Amino acid sequence: MKHIYYILLVIVSSCAQNVKEAKTNGNQIIEKVEKSKDSISIQELKLLTKVEAVHKYGTPSSIEQFILHDAYGEFRNTITNTYSQEERQSESIVIDELTWEKDEETWVTVWYEVQQKKSVPKETYIWDKGTEF
Repeated sequence: MKHIYYILLVIVSSCAQNVKEAKTNGNQIIEKVEKSKDSISIQELKLLTKVEAVHKYGTPSSIEQFILHDAYGEFRNTITNTYSQEERQSESIVIDELTWEKDEETWVTVWYEVQQKKSVPKETYIWDKGTEF
């Protein structure tokens, strides 16, 4: 029974992070309003660890993990060019790629270098939905 209570508590608290309360002038009614996805701060994403970013902005729309090397296309040029060719060829750099929906027309991708105790943001990329790479 404790497990069910704990799961419900986690679900309710995660839902509460996605809403804010607003008071109306007339009847003092409190209603829930969905938080704007445009509140994603690129500057802040560059400072937050992966865990902190997921906690603040919620579950990303997509998550991928890969070992960095030279065989990536145009989309990953930003993260690829962050490292030297020697570093990339060692194939020892693990990258977590998280993408959030910034607004109706835009995605934000953050690449995190996976280190022993945390994932550190290395690069960000803002791109239009529907873009083909």
